[in-house]
Amino acid sequence: MLLLRIDRKSEVPAYRQICTELAALVDEGSLSPGDRLPPTRRFAITLGVHRSTVVRAYDELRALGYLESRGGSYSTVRRRERPPATWGAPEPAAEPPLLDWASMARPSLRAVRGQGAMDTTRAPGPPGMIDLDRLSADPALAPDDELRRCLKSVLARTRGGGLDYAEAAGWRSLREVIAGRLCRHGVAVSPDEILITAGAQEALDLLLRYLTAPGDRIAVEAPTYGMGHALFLLHEVVPVEVPMRSDGMDLDRLERVLRRRRGRVKLVYSMPSFHNPTGITTNQEHRERLLLLCEEYRVPLIEDGFEEEMKYFGQAVLPVKSMDSRGIVLYVGTFSKVVFPGLRVGWVAAPHEAILRLVDIQHASRIAGNTVAQAAAARFCAGGGFEAYLRRIHRFYRKRMQTLLRELERRLPDGVSWTRPTGGYTAWLELPERMGPEDELVAEIEAAGVRVGPGRRYFARPPAEPHLRLCIACADEMRIEEGCRRLGRALEDRSG
Repeated sequence: MLLLRIDRKSEVPAYRQICTELAALVDEGSLSPGDRLPPTRRFAITLGVHRSTVVRAYDELRALGYLESRGGSYSTVRRRERPPATWGAPEPAAEPPLLDWASMARPSLRAVRGQGAMDTTRAPGPPGMIDLDRLSADPALAPDDELRRCLKSVLARTRGGGLDYAEAAGWRSLREVIAGRLCRHGVAVSPDEILITAGAQEALDLLLRYLTAPGDRIAVEAPTYGMGHALFLLHEVVPVEVPMRSDGMDLDRLERVLRRRRGRVKLVYSMPSFHNPTGITTNQEHRERLLLLCEEYRVPLIEDGFEEEMKYFGQAVLPVKSMDSRGIVLYVGTFSKVVFPGLRVGWVAAPHEAILRLVDIQHASRIAGNTVAQAAAARFCAGGGFEAYLRRIHRFYRKRMQTLLRELERRLPDGVSWTRPTGGYTAWLELPERMGPEDELVAEIEAAGVRVGPGRRYFARPPAEPHLRLCIACADEMRIEEGCRRLGRALEDRSG
């Protein structure tokens, strides 16, 4: 007769107590392989529990490998080939794991882990923290109701097509919409010259896989997109940094790089509009010369237009792609940074032959994208919702950027300089070296209640002078004002 102790007052369920005690009897040898357990009905009467409790306990033990069922429905103890299971807190492993998963990763992947740019899912700070770091569209401004209607419409009107695979290059209607929008920006492309991606990040990843091999050199702005550096590390390409000036990438330096390394620089990566992190927008002359250099040296130009729609002040400048008569520019765009980050819909606009190659690469790794999201984005744009949304958020972000620039002028000490963007979300601060190491500055600023973007994220080789990126994406005017006040006080303490 098996006598088990069931604690009726315990928070541990009765079936779990039965499991634990029977498993312990097997582990200590009191029950041996082949021993028969009592029938569930009789055992339940003995223990004073419902039969279903014993049935569940036996099922658990069978699942854990302690029991097996024999003919006549008896449950017997089985010979265990695995170590005993434990409930509650896991015990430390008695033996080292068979595989060292960390060392199995390529060196480039281990480098990505420590690169420091992956802040898009950074946890929110403590109450009262003002976040001037996070770059994603403000969820408080998201067009929730309109997108919900678009989703319902897609499911109702596509007769199941929205639940099937889209064409290899993406939902046709969305590619037509994007081609039309690019046409308004002076870019003449057909839907067949567009590939839909899961945001701009996947677009860049595909282009690097297509155009580069490990060890290749690519020309990039310094500073540049932090998660771009993560991709460069992942693909084991070598970024040749070209300094940013007040008017954009230093094209004299770029020309020297292309001339000295003729044939060895595989592409140029640039953000002409609302550059991340500096916020700089280049003028028409700069764009023309950049295109001419890439044509002269036969180097593809990746134009990252991730915030092309976010112009608040002054006259818009057309993308470099609008002047591309030789098919050398690959244009990257996205809805994610404008609508909301969870809408993973971006695109590449490129010559048709390039799109065909990119489709093959993309298909091999993921087969197809999120058809429902693509179809909903197409309906959102085609129905005028996107244009109305842009007009609305421009009013908010124009005020936020004006507030940021005004408060920086009021609050920051002498010696600190910053960019004055005409759109987008970010401004770039350059601090004198005498203020101390950047890591210490960022820690002090965060201790003062403001989260900022450390400048080191945006360089392959950070300069001696500390830099900070400020972002207005998720902070309203009141928080921007208070954030600048705290920031100014922290930097004043450092200015001597």
